[in-house]
Amino acid sequence: MSGTPRLSNQAASAATAPVATPVVLVELDFAAGPFRVWTGLGPLDWAGKVFEGAGSIGAISDVEETVELRAVRLTLALSPVPQEVVDIALAERSYRLRPVTLWGALLDAQGAFVADPFPLWAGLMDTMEVTDGAEPSVALACESRLVDLERAEVRRYTDADQQAEYPGDRFFEFVPALQEAEIRLPNQ
Repeated sequence: MSGTPRLSNQAASAATAPVATPVVLVELDFAAGPFRVWTGLGPLDWAGKVFEGAGSIGAISDVEETVELRAVRLTLALSPVPQEVVDIALAERSYRLRPVTLWGALLDAQGAFVADPFPLWAGLMDTMEVTDGAEPSVALACESRLVDLERAEVRRYTDADQQAEYPGDRFFEFVPALQEAEIRLPNQ
């Protein structure tokens, strides 16, 4: 692979400027509402969204790129975090399989975007590890959408299964009757 295909021409030329700060924006789509942070300090506005600065308490594991068709994982961590963040993390119960999006961007010397942020990674939240103690921390493991290809699809071609997934849909309603039916074709 040659070059960096995700960077716009403007961002690619700015990357060689004397002052260009690479940053990462993270959006976690929790059921209670989105949680947005970025790798700098203070609030950062982009696309009508406000990202709060995580600064040095945030960490992102390496974003792996591969030419293979396989799921890749990454971990987002905050440590040490205030107790209220730990409380929010402990209260969040329906985060699993909800979307996570990371964007990469370059800021100039004044802290303005050189070009629009570009998609860096997208996936789903998997597991959250919360450590509540002297140095509280939250670590969220995320996986790419390709992990769906590795999961077994546990579905049955029955009316009960269809009703569980699509209430009111009658597609499989007569399947049991058809299994016992005797069908006679007309004589020719």
